[in-house]
Amino acid sequence: MNTSRKALLVLVTCFFFPLMENESHAETKYPIVDDAALAEQFVSGLATLVENAPTKTQRTLEAGNALRLLAQTEGNAIRLPDRRETPTSTTTELYQRVMPAVVVIGSIYKCDNCSDWHLGGMASGWLLSDNGLVVTNHHVFTEEANHYFGVMTSDGNVFAIRTILASDRDGDAAIAQLDTRGVVLPFLRLGRPAACGDAVVVISHPAGRFYSLTRGVVSRYHRHDANPATMAKSGGNVRTPRKRNSDEALRATPAPVWMSVTADYAVGSSGGPVFDSSGDVVGMVSRTYSTQASKQHRRHDSFGNQMVFKDCVSLDTILGLIENAD
Repeated sequence: MNTSRKALLVLVTCFFFPLMENESHAETKYPIVDDAALAEQFVSGLATLVENAPTKTQRTLEAGNALRLLAQTEGNAIRLPDRRETPTSTTTELYQRVMPAVVVIGSIYKCDNCSDWHLGGMASGWLLSDNGLVVTNHHVFTEEANHYFGVMTSDGNVFAIRTILASDRDGDAAIAQLDTRGVVLPFLRLGRPAACGDAVVVISHPAGRFYSLTRGVVSRYHRHDANPATMAKSGGNVRTPRKRNSDEALRATPAPVWMSVTADYAVGSSGGPVFDSSGDVVGMVSRTYSTQASKQHRRHDSFGNQMVFKDCVSLDTILGLIENAD
């Protein structure tokens, strides 16, 4: 059995046959994530889809086309299909319940030195409908040319991203369409705006640590434009805010509303869903901002005065990309 088949066997075993911790905790079941196997499965699965696309219209989304589609779909809103929401047991843990609808979004490319496919950027995302609508950050699609985008679900299935349907550059959100190949996918529900102090959970893929859960609270809502000189986002390239040429234009197009949380995340978490205690989506990871006081404002040079703000796409921004959203 070759290395790739062994890795895939480990992956399938871990996801479909949860392990028991020990005999004294025989009822404790949990999924085990194999980071290396998932990364390998993403590259090989997406490469197969890119190379075997039957027609031009069925090709995987490429970075150059992604940039064009982001510009074309700016301000668009999508119509959700009818969704049959199946009630879930209240005894099911939030992590295991929502995990199947949280996805890895990334790209692959070929270099000039060999014929192999290489892993490009990796980020997070989540499924909005069973027919393959996927939500992530706008900046996730701003890769260099000749990168091809795809999505992988927690069970190792890889799907090509076909097109981008709606986008909001200033709000850092986009909705894309997968080629589901007829597979009915799990999806997440949209909740109601969380209040400051409400508990939230983030599930994302920080630094290639797939399906990491962190907890925190909503710390505030605010309006802010991304400043390339000071904002360090959680993944992708720092985007330049849309120029506004006058005070009148500024008033006509106010900066988007952001939701700050205290839950941890890092590079690779971009696009990760933020959940309320019921498992409904109330926001989406976007960027971080780290502040460090200057020495003249420190009482002791040896003591830092640093704070990391974690800014998330607000539910208002997400709903702005959906027609007739309540």
